[in-house]
Amino acid sequence: MSKSNKFQLSIGNVQYSVDVSEKAYGLYDVKVNDEVFKISIADLMSPSLQSAAGAAGVAGTPGAVAPSGGNINAAMPGTVMTVKVKLGDEVKVGDVVLTLETMKMENPIKSNRAGKVKEVKVAPGKFVNVGDTLLVIE
Repeated sequence: MSKSNKFQLSIGNVQYSVDVSEKAYGLYDVKVNDEVFKISIADLMSPSLQSAAGAAGVAGTPGAVAPSGGNINAAMPGTVMTVKVKLGDEVKVGDVVLTLETMKMENPIKSNRAGKVKEVKVAPGKFVNVGDTLLVIE
């Protein structure tokens, strides 16, 4: 069963109807007027918040290390503005790897893992959907 919260926003002379529905822990559907965005808050949480939420093997858990290797996926739909890393670069957990424009806001996308950039799957100007692979870290 999902929880839903409805809001009416006015920004300048523009009215927005916003409906936020929690689908599962950390997964939300956000409907702005008639457009639906799927948001994964878990992908955006800092490693210490992830460990508090019960994620295993993440920085912030005593005796655990940051996850290394794997994909960095889009947690929200948007257009890639800048890619801050290139093939072979070393990244740490929390490093900004690219910026994504969503609803006219620039969002820094941070690495949720440590390692070396094995593959860059996007370029500036490319539109991505939730779950699309942005980078591969080894």
